Amino acid sequence: MAEKRNTSISSVISAGGVCSGSLKIDGGLRVNGMVEGEVQVTEMLTVGTEGIIKGNVVADSVVVGGRIEGTVKAEKQLELHTGSRIEGDIYTRSLIVEEGVFFEGMCRMTKDESVN
Repeated sequence: MAEKRNTSISSVISAGGVCSGSLKIDGGLRVNGMVEGEVQVTEMLTVGTEGIIKGNVVADSVVVGGRIEGTVKAEKQLELHTGSRIEGDIYTRSLIVEEGVFFEGMCRMTKDESVN
């Protein structure tokens, strides 16, 4: 049986928006613009096709259509969609990779509760 994901989005960085510095979001976050700095999200992080994060990411679940340059720690699951780009290490329990993804780094998967 598939695990139900919390997909609510409580914050959005819109296309054209730029955020510099550390972000800590209690809930879900969608990035369609650019973030330069560490991102911590308690629920789902979604990086849209135009979204860019330059910094480390920690979230419950992560869906990437755009680009992340930094370490990604997804407690439950990481999905990399066609055209996405990850330059950094990945730590997760579940990894879904579509065709046409660019990934450069190390990937460590664990079935433990924490991926830290």
